[in-house]
Amino acid sequence: MRILEDVKSSEYWMRVLQLGTIFFVIFVGLSLILSHFRQILAGEFAAIYEDEWADGKWVEYFLIKAAISLVYAMYMTSRRKNFKRRDDAA
Repeated sequence: MRILEDVKSSEYWMRVLQLGTIFFVIFVGLSLILSHFRQILAGEFAAIYEDEWADGKWVEYFLIKAAISLVYAMYMTSRRKNFKRRDDAA
């Protein structure tokens, strides 16, 4: 299985980190825009804070998005390597 080979490579993890960071920022931004569009336009950032991050809610908010970003980055990095391997073989 190629994913097990990829996980052992430091280059793989650097690419996962790069893609995961970019995806995380975009994912958090889009989710905030989609869920709080009216509040953002009205400048009600305190309401967004209360809804999403107050009273320790920020831990769950960011952990879920970080986990999704990590899984997505691992999958996409592995797929990208597999595509390159097919191109090299041809």
